[in-house]
Amino acid sequence: MSIKKKDFLIIFILIFISIFLLLIITQGEGSYLVVVVENEAIIRLSLDKVRDGDKFEVKGPLGISIFEYREGKGFHMVSSPCPDKICIKQGYISKKGESIVCLPNKVIITIENKK
Repeated sequence: MSIKKKDFLIIFILIFISIFLLLIITQGEGSYLVVVVENEAIIRLSLDKVRDGDKFEVKGPLGISIFEYREGKGFHMVSSPCPDKICIKQGYISKKGESIVCLPNKVIITIENKK
C-alpha cells in the first residue's frame, strides 16, 4: 500500500493545522498564576502583582514545594520533596498554558488567561 499525493497532502495539512493551533494556544503571556494542590486551587494571583525574586511555598502531601519568579524568565520550581526532582529540572514557564507539575507532591503550577 502506498501513499498517494492526495493522502500526503491531507496529512501535511492536518500536521500544519495542529502545529498552528498549538502555537496560538501557547502564544502570549497569561494573566494569572494558578497553583493547584491535591485538586484544589490554593493560589490565584494576577501576574501584575508578581515581582522579580518573589518566592512562594505550597504544602503538598510530601511536604513543602518552593517556586519563584524571575523577571524575563518566568516561574520555576526551586525545591520540592519529590524523589526525582523532575519538576525542578523542567525549567521556567512564562506563557499561557504552560505548567510545572510535581506528581508525587500533587502540585500543579499553571499560567492562565483571565476568566
